[in-house]
Amino acid sequence: MNKQYNKESLSSKIDHGMKKFIKKKPKSICQTPGCSNPCAGRKNVYCAGCIKYPLLVQNTYIPPVTVNQLPQSPPVPVNQTPLPTVNQTSLSPPGTATVTVKSTTHPPPKPTKIFSTPAIIKTKMTLLTANDSEYINIQQFFRTGLPYNTILGIFKLNMPIHLVIAHKNYRASHFSMTSLRAFHGTKSICSPKRFISNPKAKFCKSGCGVCGIAQNGNKKKFSSDKKLWFSDNSSISLGYCNGFGGAGEKAMFVIDLITNMPGPIFTLGSEAATLPKYLIIFQ
Repeated sequence: MNKQYNKESLSSKIDHGMKKFIKKKPKSICQTPGCSNPCAGRKNVYCAGCIKYPLLVQNTYIPPVTVNQLPQSPPVPVNQTPLPTVNQTSLSPPGTATVTVKSTTHPPPKPTKIFSTPAIIKTKMTLLTANDSEYINIQQFFRTGLPYNTILGIFKLNMPIHLVIAHKNYRASHFSMTSLRAFHGTKSICSPKRFISNPKAKFCKSGCGVCGIAQNGNKKKFSSDKKLWFSDNSSISLGYCNGFGGAGEKAMFVIDLITNMPGPIFTLGSEAATLPKYLIIFQ
C-alpha cells in the first residue's frame, strides 16, 4: 500500500514540475479593429463575440490596399521605311489580229423519202383465213341466204385506185344517200377455184364475168338493160351464178353500194356508185 502511494505521489510531482518548465503560449487577440478580446481558439482570428455577430465584422471599414502602379511607358516609335516604288511602264494597247474564217458551205440536207403505200393499178386479191374477222363477217352475211352451201374461199379485193377515187367522189356528192353492202352473182367461163391455190393467177381475157368484175368493177355495157343489179340476200343473187365444171364451182361478189332504194333488190345506173370488196368462191 505504501509503495503504491509513493509511486502516485512521485508521478504527480514530476508532472507538476514539468508544467513549470512549459511556457504557456499567449492567446491571440481578435483581429477585428477596436476589439481586444482574445480569440475564440488557437485556429480562430476573431473572438467569440465577433464570430457570433459577424455584422460587426462586415460594418468594419477596411481601407483599400493601394498597389504601386508604374506609369505606362510611351510607345516606342518604329522606324517605318517607305516601300520601294516600282516603275510601272505603261502597257501598249493590244494588237488587233485579223483572223480569217473560212466559210464552209454545207450541202442542203437530202429530202426525206416518205414511203407511202403505192397506188394499186391492178386488182390485188388476198385470200382470207377462216379465223380472220373479215372472213367471219362475210361468211355470216352469205349464210343468211345460203346456209347450206360450202364456202371454198373468200378473197378481199383491193381495186385499182381510179375505181376507189371515183367511188369516194360519188359518195361525197351523194352524202344524203345510204351506204350498204349487197351481193352480185355472175357467170364464169374459167375455174374460179384456181385463185385459191394461186391468188396471183391470171384473169381471163374476155367474156368472163368473174374476171371482168374483179379487174374493172361492174360495167353497164355488159347488162342487157344497162342497169346494175344487186341484192341484199345471197339466195337471190344465186340465180345469176352458173356452175363451172362438174363440181359446180360458183362465184359471188360482195359490193359496196350508195343508194336510197329499199331492198332486197337494187338497180343502179351509176358505175361509180358500186365498188367490189369481196369475192366468195363456193359450191
